[in-house]
Amino acid sequence: MRALAALAIFVVFGGIAVANAPTGFDHTLHERDVIVAGGDSIACARCHELDKAGRLVGKPGHASCFGDCHGAAPKAPRPGARFALDDDRKKLCTACHADNLLAAPYAGRMPVPYPPYTIERDFNLALGHKQHAAAPCTQCHDLSTTAKPAPHARCAGCHDGAKATAMTACKACHLAATGKPQPPELRPINNSIGAIFSHAKHAARSKDGRECTTCHAAIAETDDAELPRPTAADCARCHDGTRAFSTTIACTRCHAPPPASQPFEVVRPQARFSHTGPHAQLVAATTCATCHALAKNGDALPPGHAACTTACHTHVDDFGARAPKTCGACHIGTEPWRHLLADRPPPEATELGATLDHTKHPGQCTACHVLRTSTAELQLPRSHAACTGAGCHAQGTGPAPQLDACDGCHRFGRAVARIAKRAADPWSVRATFQHSAHTAAACTACHTDLRGADVVDLPAPAKPTCAPCHDGRAAFSLTGTTCRKCHSR
Repeated sequence: MRALAALAIFVVFGGIAVANAPTGFDHTLHERDVIVAGGDSIACARCHELDKAGRLVGKPGHASCFGDCHGAAPKAPRPGARFALDDDRKKLCTACHADNLLAAPYAGRMPVPYPPYTIERDFNLALGHKQHAAAPCTQCHDLSTTAKPAPHARCAGCHDGAKATAMTACKACHLAATGKPQPPELRPINNSIGAIFSHAKHAARSKDGRECTTCHAAIAETDDAELPRPTAADCARCHDGTRAFSTTIACTRCHAPPPASQPFEVVRPQARFSHTGPHAQLVAATTCATCHALAKNGDALPPGHAACTTACHTHVDDFGARAPKTCGACHIGTEPWRHLLADRPPPEATELGATLDHTKHPGQCTACHVLRTSTAELQLPRSHAACTGAGCHAQGTGPAPQLDACDGCHRFGRAVARIAKRAADPWSVRATFQHSAHTAAACTACHTDLRGADVVDLPAPAKPTCAPCHDGRAAFSLTGTTCRKCHSR
């Protein structure tokens, strides 16, 4: 139900300050009372006059209310006198005139705001874009100005009774409404780009920019009052990194932080990328270089957005979504107004693993291996830095496999298999042995058998390699000492 506005509001009409405003005309209640009383609905043209072009002329006057309907119009008193109105007539007059002005001494004129919407508007505009799809958008929308056109000015050119419904058929477009009726409007959105986006700049760049349907194609397909907004996918048709900056690398050029009054809930996806699972089939059919490029020094570069968007994750299914699923593979935040970095730290364990023939790599072991880290014994190399150098592996040169032949060294599951095999050894010393306590001896003093071409099968040092030191003098003896001093089981 429509509620009358509070009488204590302060409004200025025609330069005259009034303490309360007219209530406004209630179309719905008025028609109901007429019909209940046995009368016919009053034609809109009885109160609303149109010119020959179909545009509204002026505003309803006394002739709309008085005469056949509400009797004779009240006579204006002489200046300085007061109106003599009974309660019924006063209630009728306050639809257009402020109550306190009716009670005050007559000043020779009675200003009337129009429309006097103290009550909520009780009619709506039924305008469907789909039913007007044949007309060019600019016939109704003038992007060169923000001024609101006069009522009916945009409609009269077509609605002449021949090409389209005549302007005098008011109820064909204006429907009774309650609550807070609105004309067709764009669907509300949290992180709008309205303050930054410029229609004029886009129109000046290309023919596509001048065509409204390049971005607003979905509007032409609906007659709803809530109109769909362009999506990131709509923008990506031009903003692909070639015709214009990509939507995936320059978010802050369009999106500004939302105001504090409109908090924006940011989804932070956690799922990391995995070469196995859903990506297993893709990885098997795609070369590593599709996603992993190499820097000049041979180090692998992190994949960019192209690795994900080229043929797999489109702007529609993820990069333009409110709850993206793939961003968490590289990012710990997804706010479009921030400069987003690939700041997701690498996983603790690798899905891959390298195969290497140690007999083909003679030399100082520590050139590749760090003897101890905070989390592991004999830390394996984590980059290509251990493989490059004079006479070593490089891109396109050096001994095979060359750096850009990724599968020459890397295999899925090799690191996991190596650890599992060592852990399954019934007489493993992994739990107690520390390389840092044995640095006086060369690595090959213990690791005498390097014949395994596969690191998973590389033999562990045999017990006799420990005896030269563990003789009871340099270190505790291998005999007469509990086995668990070294062996985990």
